[in-house]
Amino acid sequence: MGNKGIIYTYGNTHISPMELIGLLQPYHINCVLDCRINSGEKQEELKTILNKNGIYHMSFQMHFGFYPMDVRDNRGNIVYKKAISTPIFQEGVKRIETGLQRKFVICMIDAQNNLLSSERFTIVGKYLKENYEIRHIQSNCHYKTQEQVEYDIANYKGRIKEKRLEALQTGKSGEELAALYLSSQGYQVLDMNWNLHRGCELDIVALKNNILHFIEVKTRRSDKYGEPQTAINYRKMKNLLKAISEYRHRRFHTNMPYQMDSIAIIYRSEEDYELKHFLDIRTDGGACDSVRTYHKRPSE
Repeated sequence: MGNKGIIYTYGNTHISPMELIGLLQPYHINCVLDCRINSGEKQEELKTILNKNGIYHMSFQMHFGFYPMDVRDNRGNIVYKKAISTPIFQEGVKRIETGLQRKFVICMIDAQNNLLSSERFTIVGKYLKENYEIRHIQSNCHYKTQEQVEYDIANYKGRIKEKRLEALQTGKSGEELAALYLSSQGYQVLDMNWNLHRGCELDIVALKNNILHFIEVKTRRSDKYGEPQTAINYRKMKNLLKAISEYRHRRFHTNMPYQMDSIAIIYRSEEDYELKHFLDIRTDGGACDSVRTYHKRPSE
């Protein structure tokens, strides 16, 4: 890391002052910058104990612990460029620079154990890493650098993205299988993935015997976390009813009889799956009219 100065961080509200000291001592930390908000009494208690053990304590919540609404977006999230440009933030940075020049070994603490939710990582660490080596102390006394944490997060987000893509592909495959199954049973598929807006979506709309069937398709790779149809809860049912009302109105089908069905699929592959067709599911959580089950195995 060359001659970069080192800044440590730690986040946790569930350890005692002496436990915190035990985490700080291996790194010869002698100055704590306390960024916790609304912790006046706790800060005073911690300051007393730290001072007795040769560690300075400074309250830094005004610099890095509190961000006013004018640096936040309409969802309440901190806007990085706005936050780092505030005079109070820059004053905090200068105080850190002065402390390092005076040979203090500094550790910033806050109440967030999860780095992803912590401004010491998302704001302060991101800003200071260009000029300093940021070390985030873990509960096992080891540390990770800012770059290591960013790498871990990038990998984590990549895995989440892959899982979402896989889930989307699984859902798409399930809907295609459901449509093929319905066609084989004499249904006329009118619409698939009808989407007016978020929360107003219909997987399949089909017609049989002059009855409109609004079919919710649920697909999973296994039943490890329960059968797919269990995902149709009260909230989902409420959204389905709204979507059905919109569809009937927009397609001029208000006088046509209709029912809600569900197709649940355990999808292992195109050649290995189990499909259950639940007919006329109840809006009150009661049993459906009947269930038809279709299996396909690799040998079939």
